[in-house]
Amino acid sequence: MTNPEGIQSTFLDEIRKRLAPNLSFVDELAEQLSISRDSAYRRIRGETVLSLDEAKKLCERYGVSVDSLFTSTSNVVPFYDRSTSDTTSLEQWLTSILHNLEGLTRLTYAAKDIPIFHYLRHPELASFKMFFWQKTIIDNPTYRTMRFDYSAIPKEMIQLGNRIWTRYVAIPSVEIWAVESINNTIKQIEFYKECQYFSNPKQAVELCDRLIELMNVVEKELAEAKKTEGNSFQLYQNDILMSDNTVFGLSGEKRITFLNYNILNLLITQHPSFCDKTEKYLNNLIKHSTLISGSAAKERIKFFTKLVERIENFKKTL
Repeated sequence: MTNPEGIQSTFLDEIRKRLAPNLSFVDELAEQLSISRDSAYRRIRGETVLSLDEAKKLCERYGVSVDSLFTSTSNVVPFYDRSTSDTTSLEQWLTSILHNLEGLTRLTYAAKDIPIFHYLRHPELASFKMFFWQKTIIDNPTYRTMRFDYSAIPKEMIQLGNRIWTRYVAIPSVEIWAVESINNTIKQIEFYKECQYFSNPKQAVELCDRLIELMNVVEKELAEAKKTEGNSFQLYQNDILMSDNTVFGLSGEKRITFLNYNILNLLITQHPSFCDKTEKYLNNLIKHSTLISGSAAKERIKFFTKLVERIENFKKTL
């Protein structure tokens, strides 16, 4: 028979691992369950058993699966699904991304698509991405009949995107790109041009120009192997083995894996075995990739020349 106190202790330990180092576990528990600090301590010590409603609140807030506490097999992996829906707005989704970054001390990002963080630092590209997500991916009724304009996205959303970028800047990161990583954004601009979703046809060309500017900024950052006013930034090129967007984060003993699906949505887990496999996969991917940051000027110039040429060639068709 499973020990209930042991299960509760393990459950709360999993939640503790998800908290940023600067947060008090007792205070966080008391706030989330609307109880006193003394009541929170009793639950931590196992003197008071969590109710089903309390366990449900904590599962939803921190993405801990109760199922995982009853099995030790590495073949059963609990995921927390963070997605946009009728009840989850883009603003809430972006806020959750900001929350995910808090407390992380390192990120490794295998990017089938250019990581969204880079777009979010540029107001015009961030506006286009957010509009595309709202209108075409989420199918937000507010945007169904709208045509794209830079002012269509509230400035508060752009500021939230910039906060996400600012947090990402502070985290040492390793990214793995392919030349094809730029393709999705190009195709999105092309789709909006063909569907006449731009309020001004010139906006398609302007976005291409902004995209080229962004690639130039990233290339300059990589020459220093450092994000602008931020932490270390390594980039590897791999044009063969990239199949999805996979992100692996570290924060002390905490390890977390993010898997991207359906453009925006994320599956998140801290399952030890799965994180082990993800870390090994990314390390192997790096071994079979070419470092293009720091002193690797020749390979970096070749890579970004290809990216810019791809954008320029598309721009000529507009």
